[in-house]
Order: sequence, then C-alpha cells, then structure tokens
Amino acid sequence: MHTKMLEQLCLDEIGEIPNKIKLWHLEDGFAEYLVRFENNIALITMSMYDVEEDGVGYLLEQRLYISPSNYISGSIRSHTINSEQILLKISKDQEIYFTDNGGNINDLIEILEDWVCDITSKQSSDNLRSRFSSLRREKMAIISKIEQINLDSISKNLSQIEKKLYKTKNRLAGVEIEEDLL
Repeated sequence: MHTKMLEQLCLDEIGEIPNKIKLWHLEDGFAEYLVRFENNIALITMSMYDVEEDGVGYLLEQRLYISPSNYISGSIRSHTINSEQILLKISKDQEIYFTDNGGNINDLIEILEDWVCDITSKQSSDNLRSRFSSLRREKMAIISKIEQINLDSISKNLSQIEKKLYKTKNRLAGVEIEEDLL
C-alpha cells in the first residue's frame, strides 16, 4: 500500500516511477525509503496524514538525490545524533536525517553503493553501445558516398592525363611519338 503511494508521489512530484524501492523504516504516519530510479537514487521520507473526506493523504517530506555521475565511492558518512536519529552525509552539501531503527546503517550504505555501481556501469555500457552505433552509421554513410562517386570517370580522366603527360615529357625530350601508339 505504502509503496504504491510512494510510486504515485514520485510520478507526480519527480516525474518518474522508481525502479526499486527499499523500505528503511515504517511507523504510524511515517516511512523512510531508499529509491532507485533509472539514472539516480533518492533517500525519501514520506508522511501520511488524515484527510477528512478522502481518508489518508501522503506527502514527501525529505528528499536527497544521489547522482551516480557525481558520486564518489565510499563518500557516505553516518553520524548517530541520538537514540532515534542518524545523519547521513553524502557530500559536503548533501545530508539527510533517517531514523535509527536498530538496523545496520552499513547495510543501507551498501545498498546505495551497489545501486550507484549498477547505474554507472549501465550508463557506461549504454554510452559504448551508442558510440559503436554512431560509428556504424558513419561507416555506412562513407560507403554510400563512395558508391555515389563515379570512380570510372575519374579513372578515365586520370588515364587521359597520364597520356598527355607522357606526350609532353617526350616532346620536351625531343622524342617524336607516333600518334597511333597512344
């Protein structure tokens, strides 16, 4: 139920449906998730509230995005704030508070690191595939242009130029040439 609402909130507010969702903490009216999208990762805190007519409403409270292209492996640091909170620092300017739910924070960090590696390797293989495809198209365009050029006429012109050069060389050397030979 909560993950369906998180998917809808991500679609509405971020414009993308998550590929993977990992619940970190859940209690009445509050949930924390690790969320993997196609090309980035988010740590999201979602709260639920009562709506008079509709029942329950959902709101994204905190969001921290990790862009794998800017992420430095091993850079996530965790600091225990009190018995209930952990501060996760991703970089100098990125941090988020998560609940200390008694779970191993290193498991959370390991999941994030694995997701970053997966996205990065997928992006690099996509880039390589794209480059090969581009080179293949360039090769076909060159072949097409060469086929369009009439090489027979160029060869014929070169042959005529060669005959003229031969005649000119012999005339300059004072050698008479029979026209029939050429």
